[in-house]
Amino acid sequence: MNGTLSRATQIVYRVNPRTSSEVDTLTLELTGQARWAGHGREATGTLPAGLFAELVGRLEQYSFKSVTGVHGDAMADYQHEIEVHEGPKKRSRCTLRVNHESGTLLGAAPTGIKEMVKLLDLIVARVQLGILNDESAEQVIAALLRQVDFPYVNPHGDPGAFALIDRRGELLPVSNQRFTMPFSSGLLPVRVDDKMGFVRPSGELVIPAAFLLTLGFSEGLAAVKVAEGWGYIDVKGVMVIPPQFVSAGNFADGLAHVHRGGHGGFIDKSGRFFADPPHASQVGRFAGGFAPYRALSRIGVPAWGYVDRHGAVALPPTHDFAGEFSEGLAAAQQDDLYGYLGTNMEFVIQPQFSVAGEFHGGLAAVAVDALTGYCDRSGTMVIEPRFARGGAFAEELAPVVLGTRTGFIDTKGKLVIEPSFDTALPFSEGLAAVRINHRWGYIDRSGRRVVEPLYESALPFAGGLACVRRFADPKPVVHTGSKKVIVNLGPKSRPG
Repeated sequence: MNGTLSRATQIVYRVNPRTSSEVDTLTLELTGQARWAGHGREATGTLPAGLFAELVGRLEQYSFKSVTGVHGDAMADYQHEIEVHEGPKKRSRCTLRVNHESGTLLGAAPTGIKEMVKLLDLIVARVQLGILNDESAEQVIAALLRQVDFPYVNPHGDPGAFALIDRRGELLPVSNQRFTMPFSSGLLPVRVDDKMGFVRPSGELVIPAAFLLTLGFSEGLAAVKVAEGWGYIDVKGVMVIPPQFVSAGNFADGLAHVHRGGHGGFIDKSGRFFADPPHASQVGRFAGGFAPYRALSRIGVPAWGYVDRHGAVALPPTHDFAGEFSEGLAAAQQDDLYGYLGTNMEFVIQPQFSVAGEFHGGLAAVAVDALTGYCDRSGTMVIEPRFARGGAFAEELAPVVLGTRTGFIDTKGKLVIEPSFDTALPFSEGLAAVRINHRWGYIDRSGRRVVEPLYESALPFAGGLACVRRFADPKPVVHTGSKKVIVNLGPKSRPG
């Protein structure tokens, strides 16, 4: 991270069109006090103090101090200026010159700064409309953050090589090889020179490197590419479905999506093929006996429907969105709201949610009025909406966000692991991957750290193993702030 903003006391945000001298100004204080002024009008209010800390934290994440200055075209229609005060005379300012088109900012900008502008615009709108006293701090922050898709940048460094660890956090021998995920059927894809093969976690090469590409094993078969095209091998390396496809996907629910002869469709494990639904532009994977697909509806607009495992259309393109089936139900969107379809393709739970997740353990995360709760298979809200976000239940625990921190609740909605993490994944095999200060590690069901947070990213445990990604070695940096030129080549290696 290039420069902290730990002493920030005020954020000033200014917007003005290039052709006008009018400037809209938003001033945010550390205490949460907010004031907007522009075009002869002004509005004031008090925002949650935690929102100021959230803004500062994101500006730090995007290295605000190192990207100060002016960015973009001098002839752009608008100028957006973010200024952070750290005292009477210490200010950092970043200016974007961009065009506006359909709610999008067009023009060059450092990573994350356009998203910060969008968030500040949302705050301006909230101050202009008035801040409701009956809104909790969590509601205000969640409602604002939900509307912005922030790019993630790890302040500790760039992603490096993958590694495989056991439940104690010990690196397995295969970590020294160029392996990839997924780990399935006891095997990992590995690159040897310019070809792909398969290894065990011990590093033993089981299937020789003879393939141009592979997606790894899924349900006992792996899609592999050779000179003749894509085909499928079994765990012994035998080509059980001959190479004949232009593209091939992993097996899911006994079926895999492929393309051949200019046509897309699905194959079963014997290689039997059936074509995609007519005019399908997008097809999902099978789950629970059905796959979602996208095509033009009867009135000529793109919509989603379902195909069954025999290739028959189970539901013509009808909905704005259709998800995968899980525990016999699938989320579907109609008129901007989500409900759940049963396998008869009728709504079992009527559309009423702004966000709807998959069912796991009989519960699904759903959002109402910008807050997330959990409903059961009848649509009854069994855990009332009070979280900024909520993940899927696994092993009777689910990750939830309160304010800006993540913890875990049980199926009764009781907070059993305090929200102290940046973010977290659901539990798997008794452990959950959690991010602490932008580094990933693992905790057990009591919240105790069992693998220290050391990694750039981490995946759930499967088969007693988990894939993590280490940080890349530091890049050489040339410092020219004095007459001397100092080259930093990273930490020195100690003599053995």
